[in-house]
Amino acid sequence: MNIKQTAVSGVGIDITEVSRVKQLYGKNPAFLKRFFTPGEAAYCLKGKNIYERIAARFSAKEAVIKALDRKDLPFRSISILKAETGRPLVSIKGLKGISVMLSISHTEHYACACAVALRSINS
Repeated sequence: MNIKQTAVSGVGIDITEVSRVKQLYGKNPAFLKRFFTPGEAAYCLKGKNIYERIAARFSAKEAVIKALDRKDLPFRSISILKAETGRPLVSIKGLKGISVMLSISHTEHYACACAVALRSINS
């Protein structure tokens, strides 16, 4: 019997200052197009706390890159989605055999994320 199992292959954490994101976005609104997919940008721009949302997703992408140990991975190849329950989901274009568990949190001043990369193993 071939049972799919996973093993932790990396952990990443990141914290982002909301004021820094507000400043970057204020100077250059194209910031969103550079780092986020159209769906992520639309999610971030709805509601009252847009800078917190942008900071949280930016932090999440940084945490994913650290967990995968892939500094060459483009930000836009990582999509931070949301399950119906509100739990964050990670989708990465072109990366097979790897999944990422993610937790995101933010306040008025800071956003942080923790990512755990899992690779498939066979036993």
